[in-house]
Amino acid sequence: MRQELSEQDLRLIHAVQLAPRAPWTTIGPACAQHPITAARRWQRLVDRGLVSVLVTPGPALLRRLVTAYLDVECGPADREAVIAALLVNPRVASITIVGSGRSLFLTLMADSLQALADLVLAQIETLPGVLRTELYPITQVYGEGSSWRLDALERSEVRSLDRHPERPARPLALSGRHRALFRALSLDARAPVAALSEQVGESPSTTSRRVAAMLATGLVSMRCDVTQEAAGWPILVNYFLRVPAADLDAVGRALAALPQNRGSFAVAARPNLFVSQWLRHMSDISYGEARMAGAIPSLEVLDRMVALRVVKRMGRVLDADGRTIAVVPLDPWHGSVATPPATTDRS
Repeated sequence: MRQELSEQDLRLIHAVQLAPRAPWTTIGPACAQHPITAARRWQRLVDRGLVSVLVTPGPALLRRLVTAYLDVECGPADREAVIAALLVNPRVASITIVGSGRSLFLTLMADSLQALADLVLAQIETLPGVLRTELYPITQVYGEGSSWRLDALERSEVRSLDRHPERPARPLALSGRHRALFRALSLDARAPVAALSEQVGESPSTTSRRVAAMLATGLVSMRCDVTQEAAGWPILVNYFLRVPAADLDAVGRALAALPQNRGSFAVAARPNLFVSQWLRHMSDISYGEARMAGAIPSLEVLDRMVALRVVKRMGRVLDADGRTIAVVPLDPWHGSVATPPATTDRS
């Protein structure tokens, strides 16, 4: 897919990246668009499957969950059937078809190590056609997709929107109500409070306070995702790196700050650092790798993988062009794969 987003589209998306739930009366002026124009332009992008606002576990929730990457090897004839089984699993957040001697690369979320083991051993490894798996538990998040920006707005426009809520001193206890709201936000993180309250069975005022508290305490993060091909960043490459243990945190944070990096994570495996990048051209892969190695001499690249196709990204089911065609709400607490995905209306 060629880049098909206009400059006004990119400015609008950048504004929503900075303030995912802000009203159009705030977002429109920040990107020099009338609020009604901004709302209509956004809806057109949503209807075409090019953008979506996602909810993901925030730093506080990630400390309570067990997350991991998983290599899955399967035969070429079995790949589509394996993908179909994985797509509807709400604890399989992302699925990528990759090269480099692999078949599929997954992002997993569970509420305990036992639940993660059940997911891998009882639900994934037993799928017909799965030949081998390799697990990379995530131990620290240095940067992830919610901090990636299109860089389409001026600095003054960014300052008008990029405001972070003050964190309360006390952490928020996680209840069934919070889990239900997390699942509702997974369908559409920009959904009006009235729609969210109807889904979770609470009053709009209670739902509004609960969303604000979940954001303020870091239970959830929100991010505006854009189809990478349409935005002009069609190449996804992942790196498995190794650095001295004493340098891990400093290197992880440094790599997270690079503009092309979509994620930087410590993992408990022979490679101890995982980095994901969006790039404009295949030739940028060697340049990006050289830039990382030049900035951090102790860094060793153990492996790299280029995505051939992203099938699912943080609950969004994508077509071959990277457009959202369905949603499987994220649910780290889910115990089975029997629930079918909730489809997105694109009529």
